[in-house]
Parts: sequence; structure tokens; C-alpha cells
Amino acid sequence: MALDELVAKVTDPYERQARLYPALLALLPLLAMVMLLYSPKASALTTIMTIAVSCGGLYLMTNLCRELGKRLEENLFLEWGGKPTTQLLRHRDHTIEAVTKRRYHLFLAAKINEVFPDKDQEAKNPNAADEVYQSGVRWLLNHTRPDDNKKFDFLFKENIAYGFRRNALGMKPIGLILSVGSLLWTLGREDVLFSSARTFIDVAAFWRLSEPATASLIVSTVMVVSWMFFFTKASARTAAFTYAETLLRACDTL
Repeated sequence: MALDELVAKVTDPYERQARLYPALLALLPLLAMVMLLYSPKASALTTIMTIAVSCGGLYLMTNLCRELGKRLEENLFLEWGGKPTTQLLRHRDHTIEAVTKRRYHLFLAAKINEVFPDKDQEAKNPNAADEVYQSGVRWLLNHTRPDDNKKFDFLFKENIAYGFRRNALGMKPIGLILSVGSLLWTLGREDVLFSSARTFIDVAAFWRLSEPATASLIVSTVMVVSWMFFFTKASARTAAFTYAETLLRACDTL
């Protein structure tokens, strides 16, 4: 069974894109190395993957990815100063202009039958104000789930984008270990590191690398760079606040 067939078994778009793909990206350097450098044994790898999927391997991977992402999310919200949607609804936050924010407040207040705090009330008791904002957001979440008409498809896509970056950030330590490990293993196997010439790095051997080894090194290097410079708290924050602002815009749609 090919990898794309295995992935196709996860039919829910959010499960597949936000939870499974980050886990697969973490495994990518290892899978690429095994298939490229040990191709005669690749069929054995395919068999193992098929058995793992049959025994719930993909479900385990998606749950592991989700768990690591959700654990990280709590710390991210603390660092950022609260949930993004809550922050955007605060009077003291100026990301959304005051007129638009007032419209959101009035709409959500009517839906949850609760008066939203004004600027002074928020300053006097910020925790109580946040609870009101979070209640309004909870109502909004419950009424913007994807439907048959794809009314909130744009919101769903932003949610997937945030979930993907958050979960990938949660998988980052594992991804880095596997990427660097695959990189070093390939270099060692090809006699570039700890070579038979008894040198730490054999530059000449590096230039004699086979095409499969070169391809494996490229995959590992690209993933190391991606884990280091793309899957960061900053990129997760960008996606989180984009999703939060898109969610609040649904007040006008509703």
C-alpha cells in the first residue's frame, strides 16, 4: 500500500491536514532516507506501514500530534497574553478598529444575553471581562461549524492553517531529532563523517556522494531549515490571530 493510499484513509480534512501532515513531516527525512538508501528493503517498510495503519497507526499519529499541539497551545496563550479571540475583543487591544469591535460586542452580547463590559469595567476587572468575551466566542464557535453549504469554508481553512502550524510546532523536537539524525546517518554511511580515512570530515567523499544519498541529504537539510526557521512561535502566532480575526468577522455574516 503506497503512502498516498495510507494518507487517504484519513478522510476528515482537519484530521489529515492539521494533525496527520505535521506528523508525517516529522517522519519525512527518516522515510526518505530508508527508501532512497535501502531501496531493496523498502518493500519491508511498506509492509510495516500497512500493518501499522491496520492496527491504528495513523490514528495514534494524529492523536499524538494533537496532544503535543494542545499542550503547547496553553503555554503559547500565556506568552501572548490570552487567547487571540479574547485579546481582539478587549477594548485595550487596537488590532480591530473601535467601531467594528463595538458592532461585534453588541452582536455577541445579544446572542449570549449578557452585557459586554465597557472600557472602564474591563480595566477594573479584566478577568471578568475576559470571561464574557470567551463566552461570546464560544457561542460563535458553535454557530460557525462547517455546513453543507460551505458557508464558513473560509473560516475552516484558516482553522486548519492554525492547527497545522500549532501541531507542527508541537512536533518540532521530534522532527528536528529525526532530521538531524537522518542527516548524520547518511553522511556516516557514505563515509563523509568518521570516514575510513580516519578524518572527522572527508570532503572528497562528500563530492562523490551517490544520487540517492544526495537526495536524502537534501530532504533532511530542507526539513532542518523548516523546523528551525518556519515552524516557530512567530509563525504560529500569525496563523492564530488570522484565524481569530476571521472568526470574529463571522459576526457580520451571521
